[in-house]
Amino acid sequence: MKVGELYEVRHTWLLPHSTSDFWSSCGPVLYVGEDVFVNQDGKKIVNYVVLAGGERRTLDQSFLKFLEPISCSNRKAGV
Repeated sequence: MKVGELYEVRHTWLLPHSTSDFWSSCGPVLYVGEDVFVNQDGKKIVNYVVLAGGERRTLDQSFLKFLEPISCSNRKAGV
């Protein structure tokens, strides 16, 4: 994933019902970057930050499989 790139959420039917409504209607998702922190025990945790539906959302690695890049040709065509 690249910072500043637009992505769309795919396969929302696989998401838990409590979040699938938001992700189905949020529109394009802007990838902001990684959010890394280290636990007290020294374990490094990497999360991913996106802007979706006007909100900042923090995602874990398992959610990234639902994001697909929006190609430049799709953006120009209005898709």
